[in-house]
Amino acid sequence: MLMPGGGGSVAMLGSLAEYAVGKVRNPRKIRIALHVTGGLSRGSAISAMENVTTETLARIDGRLVSVAADGSRKFDFGRGGVDCFPVTLPDLITIWRATGVPNVETFVHVTGDGFPQDDLTLLPDGPSEEDRLSNRYQAAVEVTGAEGHVSRALLDTVNGYTFTAMAAAEAGRRALSGEVRAGFQTPNGVFGSGFAQTIADTTIIDV
Repeated sequence: MLMPGGGGSVAMLGSLAEYAVGKVRNPRKIRIALHVTGGLSRGSAISAMENVTTETLARIDGRLVSVAADGSRKFDFGRGGVDCFPVTLPDLITIWRATGVPNVETFVHVTGDGFPQDDLTLLPDGPSEEDRLSNRYQAAVEVTGAEGHVSRALLDTVNGYTFTAMAAAEAGRRALSGEVRAGFQTPNGVFGSGFAQTIADTTIIDV
């Protein structure tokens, strides 16, 4: 079994998307956004800056298509709508594989320290425990059905770095206990759509 997205956004957003998709008849479009807050690790910051581009990807009618990265869309992470910018996330592949919904767009909203502008090689390996405890992550999704009905949901969880470590460890534990499936897999595909809610105090609610 190959599961490169055992934690992070793949587990978070996958559970959130499947939750909302289940409430819409004939879902046709998923727009989903991750709220990143607090400090970034050195590796995350370097990867993010290396991938800054004037274009991003979206899934349109089942195909990955380049689109301009200059637009934004408002999502509500529990305190009113905020602007989120389009980014290319692995969930364009994993959410599509899990749900079969042909149109998927992914967004990010960054608060806190944001993206560092100084020498990125001087950043620490990751945010401190204090930083992680004081900066929880959220994600918001809206799923639109063929008849125009929209389902919205909100995920709240621990800091993304904490979530990733816990989710990857839990995925490994469950795989070693026999919960495996041959081929490329996602956590939700193997462990169920509620996998994210088994990590720490993660919750998903309708909004």
